Amino acid sequence: MALKFAKKAAMPLNTEAAEKPSADSSKKTLSTVSFLKKGKAAKELLAYEEAQAELRRQEAGRMWRFWMPDGEDRQITFLDGALDDDGMLDIYMFYEHSLRLNGKVENFVCTAAVDETQPCPICESGDRASFVGVMTVIDHSEQKIKSGPNAGKVISNTRKLFVAKQSTIKQLTKIAAKRGGLTGCTFDVSRTGHQSPSVGNQFDFVQKFDSYEEIAEACGLKVEDVQPANYEEEIRYLSPEQLIELGVGKALVGPGLLKGSNLKEEL
Repeated sequence: MALKFAKKAAMPLNTEAAEKPSADSSKKTLSTVSFLKKGKAAKELLAYEEAQAELRRQEAGRMWRFWMPDGEDRQITFLDGALDDDGMLDIYMFYEHSLRLNGKVENFVCTAAVDETQPCPICESGDRASFVGVMTVIDHSEQKIKSGPNAGKVISNTRKLFVAKQSTIKQLTKIAAKRGGLTGCTFDVSRTGHQSPSVGNQFDFVQKFDSYEEIAEACGLKVEDVQPANYEEEIRYLSPEQLIELGVGKALVGPGLLKGSNLKEEL
């Protein structure tokens, strides 16, 4: 339910003032603003805020995703990406929605392949999920932290999630076939257009490390800091009910389905 702000002019203090408006009566002398919420609207807003707080808690401490602005060049080293017996990259793949919420891109696993008892709320809202693969890389570029307790600090050799769509996975599979897999491979990566993949579209081979120990030594890191991510912890899955509470999908109504409200649209 939409939230409203109520503005109300000050009432006159006596009858005479009411009958004889002053020369300044066209100007507002006092206005009050009330933030109104109660009943169903209050309960829905509370559920939305609790869901947002839980989302922030889940995001705290998670690895950043690797991405590049248009026209930028970076260097990365893959920490996984072996080939299977069929010559395909042996990596985790899944369907994912990417939505812009509060000015920030948020990613959500599509629930359709997980919960077959009901549709995915984000799919129902009209957004089409992308089929993606995930690996782990070391981003060797220097970056300045923009916010938080370490704001202003420059860091490099950061472990990140490399989440790429089908076209990029196919491209990297061909490269991996020539290099015996991607694990330990360092590439100079470029993104040559705003419509090209956010992880880059040009990969120029630099070198290949033989072990995690070599990678750690070259980056000045510990061996445990150059291991592939624990994807079950890093890739967030929210149930259809949780997605509806967050307001990022269409409420599902029908036999056997829970009722909800799309707070994103109403807010």
